[in-house]
Amino acid sequence: MENLTNTNVQLRNVLESDLSFLFKYQLDTEANYMAAFTSKDSTDKSAYLRHWKRLLNDEAIIKKTILFNDSIVGHMIHIVKHQYLFRDSL
Repeated sequence: MENLTNTNVQLRNVLESDLSFLFKYQLDTEANYMAAFTSKDSTDKSAYLRHWKRLLNDEAIIKKTILFNDSIVGHMIHIVKHQYLFRDSL
């Protein structure tokens, strides 16, 4: 196993320039098999870019690119849902 003591993992905001690289991960058959959510056609780059344009414009979604030793290795998304407290009226 590789020694990971001299490695650097970082998260940063997803940039539009990341999308072509991240699209390549979507083309991996094994990765698609393991993914929780997949698109109807994982090879449709136009649909992929339209989807990401919506994500990038939505401030309620946290979008991060994962870097390992300064190389893109993936991304993560967190959808922030608003929570409301409901109290019974007395």
